[in-house]
Amino acid sequence: MKRGLWTALSLILLGLAFGLRVYRLGAASFWYDEAFSIDLARNQVWQPLEAHPPLFYLALRLWMTLTGPSEFAARFLSALAGTLTVALFAAAVARIGRSPIARTVALGLAATLPFWIWESRETRMYAMLGLWTALVLYGVVRDAPRLILFAALAGIYTHYAMLWMVPGILILGLRHGPSRIPWAAALLAGAIPGALHALWVGSTQGAFWPGTLDLGRILMTLWQAQGLQARMAGFVPPDGSPWIPGLIAGAGVAGTGLALGLRRRTARSMFLAMSLLPLMVGLGLLYRSPKFHPHYFIGAAAGFWLPIALGWADAVRRARGAFLPALAAWGLFVLPALNWTLVHAEQVKDDWRSAVRTVEARKGSEEAVVLVSGFALPAYRVYARATTPIPLPADPVVDVRHVLDYEAAAPVLNRALVGTRGAWLVQWGDEINDPAQVVAAALDWIGDEIETFAFAGGLRVRHFVWGEFHPLPEEPEALFGHPGQPIGPNLIWLGYGLPGGTLSADRPLSVIAGWRTTGPLPAGLRVSLRLEREDGTLWGQWDGALGGETWDTARWPWPRVILARYGVEAQVGTPPGRYRPRLVVYQGDSVWLAAQLNPVDLAPPQKPYQDPRWEKSPRAQWPGLALTHVDLEGEPRACQPLTLALWWRVDGTPASNQVRLRVGEARITEPWNLAQPDRAWGPGEQWRTRHSLRMPCAPGRYALEVALGGEEDSWGMWQTAATVEVRP
Repeated sequence: MKRGLWTALSLILLGLAFGLRVYRLGAASFWYDEAFSIDLARNQVWQPLEAHPPLFYLALRLWMTLTGPSEFAARFLSALAGTLTVALFAAAVARIGRSPIARTVALGLAATLPFWIWESRETRMYAMLGLWTALVLYGVVRDAPRLILFAALAGIYTHYAMLWMVPGILILGLRHGPSRIPWAAALLAGAIPGALHALWVGSTQGAFWPGTLDLGRILMTLWQAQGLQARMAGFVPPDGSPWIPGLIAGAGVAGTGLALGLRRRTARSMFLAMSLLPLMVGLGLLYRSPKFHPHYFIGAAAGFWLPIALGWADAVRRARGAFLPALAAWGLFVLPALNWTLVHAEQVKDDWRSAVRTVEARKGSEEAVVLVSGFALPAYRVYARATTPIPLPADPVVDVRHVLDYEAAAPVLNRALVGTRGAWLVQWGDEINDPAQVVAAALDWIGDEIETFAFAGGLRVRHFVWGEFHPLPEEPEALFGHPGQPIGPNLIWLGYGLPGGTLSADRPLSVIAGWRTTGPLPAGLRVSLRLEREDGTLWGQWDGALGGETWDTARWPWPRVILARYGVEAQVGTPPGRYRPRLVVYQGDSVWLAAQLNPVDLAPPQKPYQDPRWEKSPRAQWPGLALTHVDLEGEPRACQPLTLALWWRVDGTPASNQVRLRVGEARITEPWNLAQPDRAWGPGEQWRTRHSLRMPCAPGRYALEVALGGEEDSWGMWQTAATVEVRP
């Protein structure tokens, strides 16, 4: 191929890289970290308590002065850095490979790598960190020590993860002999201020949970992120996309390229010094700070993909027939992730834009806005035009040590809510600072929750109203009217509160519980909130940690009062009527409390139930009736009862209101709906019924068979609806 054609192809690939980074760049809202960047660049440039250095924030401030703070404009700085990274990476590969094929292959790889694309599409420093790392690589292959020194120091003051790259950079540079000692000394001297600040921040701030980094969690994060394809743990393509085959195909072609590329001595040096060594150094430093995301290692990724690009280029030169199969395998690997990165990003980013606009459009003049957690104030402030929230707690950055209890929240709410008639509670990061839902419980005690909104990224907005504000009492016992009941070592149950009036069956039932600690508590205390019919039938159950999953009881302070809020949702198809909630506190097999609460009345749902499980093809069907789905609520154990949930769709007039279930020799005959055994079902109704059936005593695989009508109805033939594997 002529040089001009190679150049044209390279320009096309570079244009592709740019296009993938700017396509729908402003579609999604700023998520929390992006909004934090915007707020910091606008107001302070640098927050000493912030874990990241100031260079990116300074660059962003100058950039927004020219372009403005819109989503597209602010992210464009990262998109530009990401595109330059692609060009520098390809230039480094071409320098080593000494061929236009190597340059073109490197451009194709770097242009389409979803991990690099994702980081180039958000207002954070990771794309710029990748740019400085690529510039270091280019400086190494060009033997340009001044360029390396500039890029390394710029990277250190962009993100402290660049410090992990310094040992490898020194190893590569000092190979040239004593003449590089002044260069190495300058690099170390320039890195010292950043290293000292990184050590200070790491030892003083409470941003990370105590403990050690779990290797299993690291591997799971990498797996969920498709081998460093995306920033977010849990970021996986939609159902039906070829994710697993693509992962296998991508791993195959990447592994082949790595094996071929490592035959080159320069590639081996780069791989060891700029990928494996930084990875080990970084994980070692993070070992006692259990937080890990793939984007911390965007610099190490450049050293990893460099030998792969070289190996692919060598393979193309030697076996051109393998080019199309390899290209297809790479496409199968990247296309699902690119689909999410470019099309569905707004489904996973924190949607602060919609949340804040919802509050400001609906908020009354006598209503306040409360933000939990308070460190999310910058994210709220980026989109706010007419409201200023009350942050709880008022921390400038996240701090896992500041967990709200009654004593911390009540005085702030009493001062802030004087003269109001309602409040909007914006919740994000509350699993860190308010895992027991203290603020929601307090607002629910003052008034009533009338509506709830959920947004992408775990954002929730809740609206509470009251006729006249009555301050929360200084002594929390006054909420419940009695000093409490000891239920276990160092734990007193103060009482509970339930909503008044009739509750719609499709809204969760919230219970507010008060707890007083008098000493240290054991780990693992949990609570179960159950919604029981007065005849004992269970129609809803929620189990969780007593203070939230991130605030184990072993970490509860004492003496303190904890106001907690628990919610249980009725099962789909729960009939209206009177129910008696039950609150159970337990630790393993030990029950500390089993209290039956005051009855509540459930009304018919406000909205018709909608669930795709009713739209499935029938597992079993009779005239006028279809069984579309079966849930096994629990693990089938020999000789033990198992609850079966059946999803019924009524299309006509069924011939009977009885159903028979059979698993092996175990069988029952019951009404469809035990709560309303005599009621006839009509066309258009959808029901979820629950039946308890004792499993056979012999382990094995059994058919779950269903028949309509009683034993005397010979027309009700047995039909197989599911397979049950009974364990010993």
